[in-house]
Amino acid sequence: MLSLLLMLSAGVSPLFGQDLVTKALNSFPADTIRMEYSSPATLRKLPNYATLQQHYMGPRLKKLIESMAELGIEETDVDQLVLGWSAGDSDLNLYGFAQGNFDPKVLDARAEARNLPAQQIGGKTGYCLGAGLDSQCVVVLAPGQGVFGTLATLSQITQNLNGGGVTLSTVDSFANAVKQQKSSAPIWGVAVASAVASWFRGWMPRQSAVDLDWAKVFQGVNVFGYSINTGNDIQLNLNMYCKTDQDASSLRQVMEGLKLAQQIAWQNQNPNTANPFQNMAFSETGSQLSISMVAQYDAVAAGQ
Repeated sequence: MLSLLLMLSAGVSPLFGQDLVTKALNSFPADTIRMEYSSPATLRKLPNYATLQQHYMGPRLKKLIESMAELGIEETDVDQLVLGWSAGDSDLNLYGFAQGNFDPKVLDARAEARNLPAQQIGGKTGYCLGAGLDSQCVVVLAPGQGVFGTLATLSQITQNLNGGGVTLSTVDSFANAVKQQKSSAPIWGVAVASAVASWFRGWMPRQSAVDLDWAKVFQGVNVFGYSINTGNDIQLNLNMYCKTDQDASSLRQVMEGLKLAQQIAWQNQNPNTANPFQNMAFSETGSQLSISMVAQYDAVAAGQ
């Protein structure tokens, strides 16, 4: 999911990015069902930035960005990001680490102007846009580095940073998938459970003529890893680690059927736009199913 990744600016250090991922694994709650790292330096240089931003800026992420702006952190202040999601009551709970050029003094001044008192969250200074556990907050970890999310989630993350809780790193299947999925792609991530279906609903070009129960489609998948390379086109590389070899074979059959149906629907509805499903390829090894796909930017816009 691109979405909040489009908050970003330039100058990402690959080494620091990997350190940020390690920090996330060692502090994100153990019930995290998706984690995503982005390299915004590449994304913001794309001539199709506006198209991607419009397509993937969902209401939940838009609200979060607005909340950060209220606290003095603008989109262009953030250089890199690691996001985490857990299942909430009605929507996915979103949190993460940000690294960039924002100044703690600016946050202090903005909070004072809005009469937002500083508060201690896990021994660090934080600011919240409300009083409840569901209010959006930012905690400054160091100059230019912070963590954001609801007060309840940040309390848990900061406790984990201090070595006092159960973290995502203890979930071996997730942690191992992160290690396998790490790449130089500007966007990559790992998802489990309902987050797999959520990712596909957000990223895959789609046509109204094809309506699948994504949760049922991916019920045989334990862990899903993905990487997204952007340049002249968008290249998706997906790895699905299934429960059994049979689950991988069954999923491949469904995805091959989807490819054919989407090719036909796409041709009927977008005859003058390159068909992204023509470039979908499959590779199956035991219980792992890999899918690669290349899509043009105009196909992304057409697939909304």
